[in-house]
Amino acid sequence: MKKNYLTKEGYEQLVQELNELKKVKLPGILERLGEAKAMGDLSENFEYKSALEDKDFINSRIGEIETLIEDVEIIKEEKKSKSEKMIDYGSKVTVQMDNDDIYNVTIVGTWETTMEFDKNFKTVKDSIKISLESPLGLAIKWKKTWDLVKMRLNNDRKEIRILDVK
Repeated sequence: MKKNYLTKEGYEQLVQELNELKKVKLPGILERLGEAKAMGDLSENFEYKSALEDKDFINSRIGEIETLIEDVEIIKEEKKSKSEKMIDYGSKVTVQMDNDDIYNVTIVGTWETTMEFDKNFKTVKDSIKISLESPLGLAIKWKKTWDLVKMRLNNDRKEIRILDVK
């Protein structure tokens, strides 16, 4: 089974979401289902059907989170000298794209990514957390400060200079 990489904060957020789903949202949905059943004819009862859909969604999300945290590995920040720092999970990296735009990115597990690029490779969100499996993550994986790499994106090649790795 493939390991799921999460930061400590990401893991704690998922555990908190799981607890809220199990202890607050699911009991609320079950109560809604009971009230909807009491209304009678279930074949044309919109509230009952809506509550059933919500219950299925919550149960699905609970299963997804439980599966994810079942085989999780917490990303640890290792203290290495600047010359030893290679890009891996947990790295904070400053990159320059095609000698133009500069981005500060954090390498996280797939489940924690918060960043999107538009078709011109401009950031959509300010807080950039990328997966090591993303095109940019794969291009810079195991690289060090001042390395120059190329990345293929949408039939285009981007040149990436790694300015700093923390």
